[in-house]
Amino acid sequence: MPYKAEIRISPLSEERCQNIITPCGDKIQNLQKLIEGDFPEELREAFLQQGRLSPEPKEIAFSCSCPDWALMCKQVAAVLYGVGAWFDENPLLFFELRGLDVGRLIDVTLADRVEKMLENADRPSKRIIQQEDYLKIFGL
Repeated sequence: MPYKAEIRISPLSEERCQNIITPCGDKIQNLQKLIEGDFPEELREAFLQQGRLSPEPKEIAFSCSCPDWALMCKQVAAVLYGVGAWFDENPLLFFELRGLDVGRLIDVTLADRVEKMLENADRPSKRIIQQEDYLKIFGL
């Protein structure tokens, strides 16, 4: 007889989502990795801190229709193992699990990057070749 095992994880509040998105926008060095579903290493610490993306024990509930009296029976453990395997294949599922919109994280990150670039738009850069320098370089 098959049993019904359920794992419920509370979604993040809007405030907690914002507390994750804003500081993480500065830490994403390779946005392309996140878009491709690869969890950027530089975000690991920010997300794994208590009260961030990882659920706290009080935010997780298990249930199973089996007769086992243990809170975490073997069916629940198997489901958790399966969920872990899914996370290995697609780390962005962890965001979905907590109700955090990855698209919003990307949008905020891009907006922050553009804003910072515009702040520096009027500053001279050493990477710009001055007219007299490129004339010398190309022998003009």
